[in-house]
Amino acid sequence: MQKLENDSIDLIIADPPYNLNKDFGNSSDNWNDVDGWIKWSKKWLDVAITKLKPTGSIFIYGIHHYLCHLHVYLYQKDLKYRRQIIWHYENSFSGYKNSPSANYEPILWFSKTDNYTYHQIREPYKSKERLKNKITKNGKVWTPHPDGKHAGDVWNIPVLAGKRFANEKVDHPTQKPLAICDRIIKHFSNENDLVLIPFGGSGSECVSAIKNKRNFIAFEKNRDYIKIANKRLKELNVENQIEIKINTNGILAEI
Repeated sequence: MQKLENDSIDLIIADPPYNLNKDFGNSSDNWNDVDGWIKWSKKWLDVAITKLKPTGSIFIYGIHHYLCHLHVYLYQKDLKYRRQIIWHYENSFSGYKNSPSANYEPILWFSKTDNYTYHQIREPYKSKERLKNKITKNGKVWTPHPDGKHAGDVWNIPVLAGKRFANEKVDHPTQKPLAICDRIIKHFSNENDLVLIPFGGSGSECVSAIKNKRNFIAFEKNRDYIKIANKRLKELNVENQIEIKINTNGILAEI
C-alpha cells in the first residue's frame, strides 16, 4: 500500500480485524492488548490517509469497543468527521446471555476535506399513499420524491445468515453483504473512480466495485480468502485482482 501514489484514491473501504481474539485462519485478529491493536491501526491509517484524494472519503467497519479510538485519531489527523453510520440488522445470532443482543455495527465515515463526493441515498416510503399527497407546511408545498425519502444514518441491511442468502454467502466468517458495499460505493464515489480496499477478505467490496463500474486496488494476506475473492471476480470475467502480500511478521500495515 505504501507504493501507491499519494492523493490517488477516491474512496477507501476498510474492514480491518476487530481484535476479537478469534481464529480467522491467520494471526491477524489476535493482539495481546488493546494498545497493540491501536498502534497497529494507526500505522495502516497513516499510510492510507496519504493515498486519499482531497475529495475522497474513508469508511471503517468496527465494533464499538475499539472503533472509538480510531474516531479520535482521525480527528487528530485533521480529517473531517461526517457521520457514524449504524449498520442495523435483526437476523444475527444472539450469542449473548448476560447482555442485550448486538444488532448493529458502527461504521465510521470521514472525508479528507469538506469537498467530498456524495450522491443522495433514497429509500422507499413506508406507504405508497405518501406519493399521492403533497405536504403543506409553513405555507410551503412539498412534493414527495418519486425515489423515496432521504436515507438517514441507520442502515437496515441484514447480515448474510440463513438460507435466504445461500447464493451470496461464501466461506468467510465476517463476509459483508453486497447490499452495504453497493450503498457505500455507489453513493460516495463516481463511475471510474479508484477504490482502495486494504483488507480484501472475501472480495465483497471488489465485486461491488466491478458491478458499479469502479476501479479498485485490494490487498489480502490470507491465501484461502484470496482464492475465494478471485473466484467471485472470475464469475464477473475479472481475473486475479486480489494480490498476495505476506511478510514474516504478519503485519498488515506493511502491505
